[in-house]
Amino acid sequence: MTEPEPPSHGVPRFILLLVLLVGIVLLTLAEARMPYLPGDLPLARGIQTLGPVSNALAQWITKSAETPWSFFLLGLAVLGARAISGWRGALLAFPVFFGLWLFGIWLSPLIAQPRPSPDLIGVVGRPRGFSFPSIFGLIYASTFGYIALLALARSRGPATILISVACALVLVVGASARIVLGAHWPSDLWVAYLMGAFWIQLLLPLSRGDAIVTRS
Repeated sequence: MTEPEPPSHGVPRFILLLVLLVGIVLLTLAEARMPYLPGDLPLARGIQTLGPVSNALAQWITKSAETPWSFFLLGLAVLGARAISGWRGALLAFPVFFGLWLFGIWLSPLIAQPRPSPDLIGVVGRPRGFSFPSIFGLIYASTFGYIALLALARSRGPATILISVACALVLVVGASARIVLGAHWPSDLWVAYLMGAFWIQLLLPLSRGDAIVTRS
């Protein structure tokens, strides 16, 4: 049974999308002109010193966003979205995932930002490709980020808090893993998350459907 759309509160959706878009464009232009953004260096060093994940765990987390394992994350997102917002939410997981993934593949060589230098921070191995935007960040945003934002928009009660907090923690740990390995600057990841938030918010109205998560 289709439930009515919850009432909207807070910042109007159009304003939110506009702010996100302008911020992403400005940050992307900055990334194209600088090897890293202000604050990246001390933050990366701090995370590498005090980070919550070891190198071994960081490498395992990294593989979770690589093909074919990233499709397993997509499957989890589909199942989670089905529970939160019905089949419309589940089907929406596909354009969210592939849209962000392909966008990252297209944008990365245009910006052509080099990976962090081992002269500045610790770098494990020899990461290939470019640093910005983080494809890992886009994959995680399109799965865990999608579930978090979908829960905030479509569910009510304790489930909303539990799902969104759990997904937020996964996003933080995932970003930390990539920084611990020296594969990305912090801004590569959080800007990728902003890109994900914009794309998800843009498509989110299409997720209205037969939600089955209990609302209170």
